[in-house]
Amino acid sequence: MAEHNLQQVRDLQPLSSRLGYLGLIPFVSLAAATVFAPANLRFFASEALLAYGATILSFLGGIYWGLAIASPAAPSARLLLFLGIGVTPQLLGWAALLLPGQAGFFLTAMGLLALLIADRGAVKSGMAPGWFLDLRWPLSTAAAMALLLGGFSSGL
Repeated sequence: MAEHNLQQVRDLQPLSSRLGYLGLIPFVSLAAATVFAPANLRFFASEALLAYGATILSFLGGIYWGLAIASPAAPSARLLLFLGIGVTPQLLGWAALLLPGQAGFFLTAMGLLALLIADRGAVKSGMAPGWFLDLRWPLSTAAAMALLLGGFSSGL
């Protein structure tokens, strides 16, 4: 049984990588659309980009709830920290959708990058596998860059 679970964990890394990189398609295409699309579509592209960024930020927060729930034997302080980290991105994403102009893009991008600090701690504490940070680093960096490009080019 334990050997079967170990194989499942090994199979998770390549699938997570493929899905993660596919998740960059909306970031890249919508950021590009804020620059290159016809003027009448740029506003839609920028709003869609910000909304996608906020939902991804929320999704990443949910990972921390999953890590806490999957590790009930972890020290209670760490579990509380992970639960707190888990709700913060949802609140940031929601606030980003309400902020005027480019502020929401900046907040979402900074939220994605700030989560990398938590990701490092999750890996270091053994609550997340080492490949998790290796995957999150390029994905979050690319997503943050797309959000910043979209925010600056949209001039909201």
